[in-house]
Amino acid sequence: MAEEGSPSKDEGIATAKAFDAIVAPLLARRCLGCHDSSALKGKLDLSRRDSALRGGENGRVIVPGKPEESRLWEYVSEGEMPPRKPLPGEEKRVIRRWIAGGAVWGTSPIDVLRYTTEKRAGHDWWSLAPLRRPPLPPVAPGWARTPIDRFVLARLEKKKLRPSPAAGRRALIRRLSFDLTGLPPGPADVEAFVEDPSPIAYEKLVDRLLSSPHHGERWARHWLDVVRFGESQGFERDRLRPNAWRYRDWVIEALNSDLPYDRFVRWQLAGDVLAPSSPGALAATGFLVAGAYDMVGQEQQSAAMKAVVRQDELEDIVGTTGQAFLGLTVNCARCHDHKFDPVRQVDYYRLTSALEGVRHGERKIDTGGGELRAAAEARTSAIEARAAALRQKLEAIAAPTGERPDPGETERETERREEIRLELRHLERQKTRAAATVTYAVVPQQPAPSHVLIRGNPALKGEVVAPGGLAAVKGLDADFGLPPDAPEATRRVRLATWVTDPRNPLTPRAIVNRVWHHHFGVGIVETPNDLGFNGGRPTHPELLDWLASDLVESGWSLKELHRAIVTSATYRQASVLRPEAAAVDAGGRLLWRKNPSRLEAECVRDAILELAGDLNRAMGGPGYEDFLADFRRGTEFYDELDPVGDSFNRRTVYRTWARGGRNRLLDAFDCPDPSTTTPRRMVTTTPIQALVLRNNSFVLRMAERTARRLRRDVGEDPRRQIERLYELAYGRPPDAEELSLTEDFVAGHGLAALCRVIINTNEFLHVD
Repeated sequence: MAEEGSPSKDEGIATAKAFDAIVAPLLARRCLGCHDSSALKGKLDLSRRDSALRGGENGRVIVPGKPEESRLWEYVSEGEMPPRKPLPGEEKRVIRRWIAGGAVWGTSPIDVLRYTTEKRAGHDWWSLAPLRRPPLPPVAPGWARTPIDRFVLARLEKKKLRPSPAAGRRALIRRLSFDLTGLPPGPADVEAFVEDPSPIAYEKLVDRLLSSPHHGERWARHWLDVVRFGESQGFERDRLRPNAWRYRDWVIEALNSDLPYDRFVRWQLAGDVLAPSSPGALAATGFLVAGAYDMVGQEQQSAAMKAVVRQDELEDIVGTTGQAFLGLTVNCARCHDHKFDPVRQVDYYRLTSALEGVRHGERKIDTGGGELRAAAEARTSAIEARAAALRQKLEAIAAPTGERPDPGETERETERREEIRLELRHLERQKTRAAATVTYAVVPQQPAPSHVLIRGNPALKGEVVAPGGLAAVKGLDADFGLPPDAPEATRRVRLATWVTDPRNPLTPRAIVNRVWHHHFGVGIVETPNDLGFNGGRPTHPELLDWLASDLVESGWSLKELHRAIVTSATYRQASVLRPEAAAVDAGGRLLWRKNPSRLEAECVRDAILELAGDLNRAMGGPGYEDFLADFRRGTEFYDELDPVGDSFNRRTVYRTWARGGRNRLLDAFDCPDPSTTTPRRMVTTTPIQALVLRNNSFVLRMAERTARRLRRDVGEDPRRQIERLYELAYGRPPDAEELSLTEDFVAGHGLAALCRVIINTNEFLHVD
């Protein structure tokens, strides 16, 4: 006997429950794209009972109980509707049985956002489904080390592909070091790992790198890309934000301490309310105001234009919140219901209501005691010590005498004086910034009740809305239970709670996919900020859900997620291209090898500094400035510099990211514009990159510094210098042919020239 709601092929569809279960999804997927209240082709609306039975411009289309007299059945049966895509036989029979059963209606109107169609996602979209841990698939024994490998191997076996052998130890330590810390391994570390006989040598290396303070610096940079972090206002004025660096430092510390990801999210949305006594929690709200700020628009006299600017600002805040934490482009629903995802316009304005009290500004922080005060004092002491050393150097440089000096030496001394003076001025600014007891963060204001804005126009106010979430997320109430005039702080707390509720499937799926993306170069879903209809489709959906479930159940530990990924056999594979596998899966999405990757711009610069032995590993505090800021005619201009000195040789994550302050080396290697969220960086190959690495003043200086380091390390023997250079740059010794070629090159062009060549090689710039 057929279950209720699932009639046999011979009987009619004659219950409201059967309509909702069978007919409504079919109409939504096949018909309502043209025939609902927003389209009305032929003036026919099939989304509502009354309008469907009334018909369109050609009269009635449904005669209950009489399919042969119904134009709808006539058009469907003859393949005229839907146009160019006739219904398959079974779906035609559903329409006929429904009309024959009396065209009984269920829910009216049909919710067009409930069902996924060929043109849009519905409430049944994969990323909105409740999170459940799938069972591990059966696979052939031998290769799989972890649950990750079983999911990967299951897909490979279906395609009759096999995984690649494991990479060698030298490749693995270089891969792990760059992935987990963003820095190359030292030669001693490489040799120790290569020679370690322990069966858990690899696992020990993973633990050591995850516990490194450089881990937070590496992964903070990825997060700062997503949240469009910049240290100036952008737009016409582009004024510097001298105290925005505290948000960057908070992200680094949070990742190093393995702050549970749910708290990591909550503090960025409402840390000032959830932990008001914590300076870090206050700094964390810098997330909400990390984007550009239109000072001119906010200060103009026209109230109407000012309201438009404010709505643009809120769209940036709501959009970044949705994309960063949920992986959905909710901001596309500002002017109308989302065209591709089940996000209604009212959902967008509920989220806007939750965040409408967010304002840009600076807030005082308490540095009266504890670690924050100690860090500030240590930072100030380091700045003063460096400044004292520079003053001594400045005094030691001999002033010109009455005798005729060597012109070249005099010119170099003058240049060195200017370099020292520039660094001293920089240190004075650093000291002032470090001593400030404020941070750029949310300065909340109690907002008026929010309205749905018709077509997104602030002048056309619709219904009043209360703070809330997305109705499409199953199993989680989108109603925050707050009135439209709820206190500002309560709104953000409820939003933070809703986003991190363990029943919210979007949050763990989004962060797991994001972490996977940075380890493999592409996510399980290739669009980290968009898990909706216009985004990619998961290549391994069960693996994504397994990892997301594990993240929640393990207490939201990101370090455990990293550990699970990098200890898998999937991650440890060699990167050698196999033509037979590439013929089946050219992009490597099925993970039959570990795709090689090029270093990001920041890693290129940091690796060059490390090669030269000049990398300053000091952590935290105001960023170094590689520009001269000049405020004129109401605008801040940033002139690029190549400053010389230890204060400027810090890791690139500590650069002061002025939106108008460019850097030719970083730009050449696709460093993104901090004015926009960048979930995926472009990876281009251009002649400019080779030219920059050949001629850029920073690279030229570092090549000379590297040559000096080699002489200091191993003396004047060219062969030993070359061997040391290869160990530092590649983590391996040169082979006989390389040694012969490079010895001839050094003899003809010098050691510094060889260092410049090495910096420009694929092996230096890529990780296998």
